[in-house]
Amino acid sequence: MNEQTELVFADEGILFLILSFAGGQSTSKCIFLSKWHQDTLTSEESFKWRLERLHIEKGIYSPSRLPPKTSWKSLYLELIKRQSLWEKTSSVSTHKFNIQVSARFKPKGLASNMKQNGYNNNKKFKLPLHQRLALIRLDNKVSSNKEALKILSDQGDWFRDKWAGMGEEKKDDSPEKSKNASPPGISGGVHFIDTESNCVILVDPTKGLREFQFDHVMDGSKSQEYTYDSSTMPLVVDFFNGFNATCLVYGQTGSGKTHTMFGPSGGYFDSERQEKQQDWGIVPRVCLEVFEAIEFRKKHLNIDIEASVTASYIEVYGSEVIDLLKNGAQCGQSRVAAQRYVLDGSAEVPITSLRDSLILLNQGSDQKRTAATAMNERSSRAHTLFILTLRQKCVQSGVSATSRLILADLGGSEQIKKSLPHNQSLNSGEVGEDESTTNISLGSDEDRLSEAVNINLGLLALKRCVKALNSRRPRHHIPYSENKLTMMLSSGLGGDSKTSVVVCAAQEEEHGVETISAMKFGQSCGKVSNTTISKANMLKGLLAQIDEKITKCEENIKKNERWEIRRERRVDSMDCVDLRNTTVLVGAENYRIELEDLLQKRAELTGTQFGH
Repeated sequence: MNEQTELVFADEGILFLILSFAGGQSTSKCIFLSKWHQDTLTSEESFKWRLERLHIEKGIYSPSRLPPKTSWKSLYLELIKRQSLWEKTSSVSTHKFNIQVSARFKPKGLASNMKQNGYNNNKKFKLPLHQRLALIRLDNKVSSNKEALKILSDQGDWFRDKWAGMGEEKKDDSPEKSKNASPPGISGGVHFIDTESNCVILVDPTKGLREFQFDHVMDGSKSQEYTYDSSTMPLVVDFFNGFNATCLVYGQTGSGKTHTMFGPSGGYFDSERQEKQQDWGIVPRVCLEVFEAIEFRKKHLNIDIEASVTASYIEVYGSEVIDLLKNGAQCGQSRVAAQRYVLDGSAEVPITSLRDSLILLNQGSDQKRTAATAMNERSSRAHTLFILTLRQKCVQSGVSATSRLILADLGGSEQIKKSLPHNQSLNSGEVGEDESTTNISLGSDEDRLSEAVNINLGLLALKRCVKALNSRRPRHHIPYSENKLTMMLSSGLGGDSKTSVVVCAAQEEEHGVETISAMKFGQSCGKVSNTTISKANMLKGLLAQIDEKITKCEENIKKNERWEIRRERRVDSMDCVDLRNTTVLVGAENYRIELEDLLQKRAELTGTQFGH
């Protein structure tokens, strides 16, 4: 290659522009032109360009920015497998994956309502002996457990009486020294958050220091955008590319669940003022990306893909399923009826823009069940599900796909005493001076207790489903039907949906029990393996297309076919000629051949025998 050609291709942007017009095959051939071409076309920037071309040429959606802790190359290698999504010859593809789990921790000091309301837990925990000895060996640079045990004895908070009797000098157990001695053990709660290696270390009362590993770990410094990019942006990619997807936010009240899912407004948005989008949670960001993507695809794709979006906003409270977009009307009278009402589209409302989405969120927010508790001034007292349904059809090929994205803000998981209103407790004997004040206080307590019980029943059923999914016994029953929440989330937990779980937690030691419980739940979810089916509704759509063609074919046969009299000449064995009139069906021979072919195809798809 001469010097002039090198100068022409010195800018990789020019090279990508030329290859965009040259076609996909030219890229692989161009790699072998020179070392520079090879390095350029195998760089991260080149894979970003390949994804853009894959989107424009094949309609395979990819994000405009890279999700955290991934690469353009890995994203391209994943999405290139779906390049035939909108082609007639596309086959249904299956993918196995584990539920992705992210842990998000609220900044310290923002979850301290419990201390302000008289609840404080300064309980110290002793580490298991093997952990304590290991720490002593590291800290004192000793190699044996015997030396570590001696140091532990000198510290005076383990085996005090036993070691005192065995030592040369009796320990001083005077009241003055005991009074001044620091309490043994360590405080509970979160001790270390490592956002680079995605792990968190907490104090488990039964197991001591315990490490939890997740796909993503976010401390209080991580922004709403980072949380969305790491937990939900990949789901939006799958959503556009024919997969069902689910995002769950789980944690105790006051840990930031609703803030993560909706934003600081808790689900209420000013549709005329959007300058604070940096504070938006997952739901409005999903709506923003969905409608920006639809507009981009209308203007830039080489193929025409028609798309329509509908939204449902549901609240699950105990045995009730409430439609927040229909003035709190109840969905169905039974568990099965409620699930069918939501998932068959009866609760759907068409939306065509981001503004429509924000209006619906505001409408649903006005109907949501909220109350003040000891953990949160405005606590969600039920589980809420915001569901987007995307229907797409490629005009050129006629291929269609329907996908659903479920965004669930689960109610708070906490101890009952933390669900009571501010300045109230289960053991409180304080009542008002008159009867009316007393009734109001007790009624408020009873409401919060009832809400906490209903929330915890749903979460308990959810945990049982996750535990059953982790059981590796074949054909093991998954108890989805125990609760309406688990019935609604069944596709996301063990069905044909790609799923992400965001576990929200507080760092303070007074919330240590709930934080440990939340981490264990997240760890259990991470072990669940789903099998997703691309173009989940393609079989149904294909049958509908065949049925439509069969109907049209039958109409054409009825319109064009007629009886016709024909004169036939027959010669018998005696060479006698016999002329007879016969009636035959004519005019639709080709349509009948087509009809037979369609019926055969339908029988093959449905597994029935043709002709029966």
